Amino acid sequence: MFDRRRRSRSRRPSTHSLLGRQVSYQLKLLVRSPMAAFATIVVPLMVLLAVNLLYSGTHLATRGGIVYAQFFTPAMVAFAVVNACYMSMIASTTLARDQGILKRLRSTPLPSWVYMTGRIISSGLVAAVGAVVVIAVGAGAYGFELVWAGLPAMLLTLAVAMFCFCSLGLAVTVLVPSAESAVPIAWGTMLPLCFISDVFQPIDNAPSWLRAIASAFPLRPFADDLESAFNPITGSTTIHPAHLELMAVWGAAAAAFALFAFRWDPDTTFRDRRGSRRPVTFATERLRGLLETRDRHTTPTPARRPMVDRARVERRTEPAAGEPAPPEWIEGPAPAEDSSVPPDPDATAPPRAAAGPPVTSARNGPAAQ
Repeated sequence: MFDRRRRSRSRRPSTHSLLGRQVSYQLKLLVRSPMAAFATIVVPLMVLLAVNLLYSGTHLATRGGIVYAQFFTPAMVAFAVVNACYMSMIASTTLARDQGILKRLRSTPLPSWVYMTGRIISSGLVAAVGAVVVIAVGAGAYGFELVWAGLPAMLLTLAVAMFCFCSLGLAVTVLVPSAESAVPIAWGTMLPLCFISDVFQPIDNAPSWLRAIASAFPLRPFADDLESAFNPITGSTTIHPAHLELMAVWGAAAAAFALFAFRWDPDTTFRDRRGSRRPVTFATERLRGLLETRDRHTTPTPARRPMVDRARVERRTEPAAGEPAPPEWIEGPAPAEDSSVPPDPDATAPPRAAAGPPVTSARNGPAAQ
């Protein structure tokens, strides 16, 4: 028996093998989904090309006089990482939960932490590919200068930011009711931060209170670290511990919340009364459903009248040739129930004794009755 157990354990794949297969599976899903690849890699490239065309040749005096491409290319790297690690994580995880994939995976021997780690690693790889593509396009099309001395600081910042935004994406999936609202919630929570966090434009002339609010979130420290690492004039190759600590705290808090409140089963709270998968999101639909349910339970259903065979009734009312006509039936109350009809005296009189056959005698003849 012990040999059998050892053989079964030896046949099981190792944890590293399971993790590698899960990462490969998630990457295949991304490749097979053109819309996911478009939103993750192509959208930052489109924004990079459009904005650099508008501000071509512009210099930023507040950033040491660098050209706009030197500021905006690292900003698009930050946007690509956020798009791959935060927005895609919310959309794909919520869709897998609503389709029952997470519920089925929970019943398999695959450990849950291996599945989630595979998702995080695959999102990080996609973010790294998006960052490389954005840097290559910026350097080739707009003369972006890559500072090689700041590459170690940039890689460490990218690693901490990937963990932070993947954890935030998993935490937000707890609050998303269905896959239909995943993309609007992801863009609605991150897009405003992009405008106030040195991503789409510099906020050097913004009010101090707005810059303080943006600095409390992890996106602005991430974008500032990337911009300073690629700034050939005032850039610094050193690591900013305060920014890394802020992103690490956000990531750890989000990971703890996701570990505590993550839902593997689809949410059936907002199902409509017909049992479809469309969530009843508006209060008017919920109120209408409750009223219809109450009316259905309170309104008495009319009793069903028996089916009448008209052909049979016609056959019974039309006698055949040579047969006496059937008595005519009069609908209405019985005589005892109607006070206008006098009662039948014969019906109340006692019945008469039936007369027997005549008695005959052999001598006197028929007896008198």
